[in-house]
Amino acid sequence: MAAQLQGLPTVAALAAPLILVSSFPSDLSADQQRRAAVAPAPCISGERERRSESSVDDGEIRWTDKTRYDTAREHALKAWQFSGARIKLRPDSATTVNDLEFRDYKGGTADRAAVAQYVRDSGTAATDYVRFNRDKMSGRSRAFMNSAASHELGHALGLCHKSGRVLSLMWTDIASPPITSPQAVDKANYNALWR
Repeated sequence: MAAQLQGLPTVAALAAPLILVSSFPSDLSADQQRRAAVAPAPCISGERERRSESSVDDGEIRWTDKTRYDTAREHALKAWQFSGARIKLRPDSATTVNDLEFRDYKGGTADRAAVAQYVRDSGTAATDYVRFNRDKMSGRSRAFMNSAASHELGHALGLCHKSGRVLSLMWTDIASPPITSPQAVDKANYNALWR
């Protein structure tokens, strides 16, 4: 099943992120206080966040690329290696199993054509894909491409789509201006999934 990211504009007025307002006990570290400040957000209807739907293998994703969008790929890899990230994102080597490959395809420019997609292969030692639609990525801003790559890597990490009620990289549409890295709620969902 492919998780698709459409290149449609989002509504201008956004709801505030889900923030838990409370006083923090003094025995919590600053990092624990930051994580406790934002609650994980639910998936949109019909989706679930599961480790089994990710490309993660033994606490890491080993990746290769055959894409012309190296800058966007590099941005996404760095964005998901935020402070406290548990899953390591490393290039594949001759002695490791390739978990994820970044690749391009020609998918057309129709309204329903995806900008990019995460394609999961559930086979044993299979390679999953983040695929960029060259027809939809062509001529786009760097921020737009970074948003698409970071969003799809979020799916490879097991995250689902989020509703417009929270400020999230994992919206089904690319925002205007684009959200290019995981937001507080995305990190909260990541931490809940990979604790």
